[in-house]
Amino acid sequence: MKFGRDILVLAGCFSIMASPAFACDVGPATAAIGSISQKIQAGQIKRIDLLKISDRLLASIPISPEHFASYASERKTQVLTATDATELAAAVKALAPAQLSYQPDLRWQLVFLDDAGNQLHTIFFSKRYVQGRGRAGYVDGNMCGFITATIGSPALVKWLQKRL
Repeated sequence: MKFGRDILVLAGCFSIMASPAFACDVGPATAAIGSISQKIQAGQIKRIDLLKISDRLLASIPISPEHFASYASERKTQVLTATDATELAAAVKALAPAQLSYQPDLRWQLVFLDDAGNQLHTIFFSKRYVQGRGRAGYVDGNMCGFITATIGSPALVKWLQKRL
């Protein structure tokens, strides 16, 4: 009887270790958001690439960053003007990372590039209005939810929808 219980406990430990962690380290995510905003204002970020996946695509598992390229259906590039940079920096700065308790199903990838085309930062967003929880995603590899004044799209997604 003791042997069966030990096996059950061991199996439970392995499943916990193998499951993804659903937590946002808010400090580094906030620092990354601040860095992105500063680099945009300083002119270090010259363009952004946006990859999108249709909200109509139903995958058997949530789409994560490593699977994103194989599902992306649309790609656009925006070279930043001075006005774009000012508005984009404000939209990025408005993101407020929060703890997350579920794996987001990603639909947007935003890549921030310098003049030479080097990738400086990356932000991913989930579908819109996923079960009333607003948007979630990743900031430089850190999975987070995003607090917004109104549930739904953060200011950054709204800015992207107007431009791209």
